Amino acid sequence: MVKKKFTSTKKVKGRLYQYFRKDGLYVRLPDDPNSEEYDREYWRLMRGGGDHANKISFDKLIESYKQSPKWDRLAPRTKSDYSKILEYLSDTIGKKNPTKMRRSSVIQAQMANRHRARFANYIPHMLSILFEHAIDLDWQRDNPAKGIEKIKTGEGHKPWSQSAIATFRNNAHGLALLAFELALGTGQRASDLTRMEWQDIEDGGIWVTQGKTKARLWIPFTDRLTTVLRQTQRTSLRHILADQHGRALNYDQVQKKVMAVRENLGLKEFSLHGLRYSAASELAEAGCTDQQIAAITGHKSLSMVRKYSKGASQKRLAKEAQSLRERNVKE
Repeated sequence: MVKKKFTSTKKVKGRLYQYFRKDGLYVRLPDDPNSEEYDREYWRLMRGGGDHANKISFDKLIESYKQSPKWDRLAPRTKSDYSKILEYLSDTIGKKNPTKMRRSSVIQAQMANRHRARFANYIPHMLSILFEHAIDLDWQRDNPAKGIEKIKTGEGHKPWSQSAIATFRNNAHGLALLAFELALGTGQRASDLTRMEWQDIEDGGIWVTQGKTKARLWIPFTDRLTTVLRQTQRTSLRHILADQHGRALNYDQVQKKVMAVRENLGLKEFSLHGLRYSAASELAEAGCTDQQIAAITGHKSLSMVRKYSKGASQKRLAKEAQSLRERNVKE
């Protein structure tokens, strides 16, 4: 039998499925291409008798993606970030056919939001994920958003300087200081700080399950963090970061607590996430190996550890080099 135009076959678990795809319509056909039923449905669709509800759209693609195991595996914080972009895509191109989108259109959407670079860079990233899902569904064959260059956002997060750390410590108190010392002392992400509980403290450290990597870590406390925790008045029997009524603080609330102090002290250039860089930097400057630093930060990739600690590593090596130089001159 000669293959009819606009038809395709997909094999799933050893079984063949027949499909019709034309002008945004993607419909499953009867299984037997030699049957009268198949022929009748095919010509009905060719005459334009397809149900508009079966047409491919970004809204349908987003809905399918959110029902997939890939979405279920995402960390809560990642789902929150992705949801903002998906809502934007649904509002702007939800009714459009993803199979007709070109690479130039993806770049155009990115550049239209360049005034908010982080959000803009999320657009091709999210579209690339959606297109990969569309490929899995056999809706299309390529990914027009793959590999699109990001808009430069500057240096991004950076380690806090020693003077900035000292300034914050000398002027902060309460939950802002506690969040600060937890971030610097444990080297964890802000979202992970919100899940820390009193019952997880053990042997002078704390057990942490990272939301992003799912890694289970035990992190010993620094002396300063130990002191701050001892001085903290517990308002919750469970959560370490909790308000006066015992309610756990969420990510945005923790960020606002620290941001208020940073703005008041002129430290806006240093972010809460930058304290994770600072923790890695302090460990590197102390002479810790990449593996030792990863045991604290939980990074699975040593290249990411080096990214976080490269400034401190260079500083430590430079000190060693100059020390050798001076010793050689004296000799």
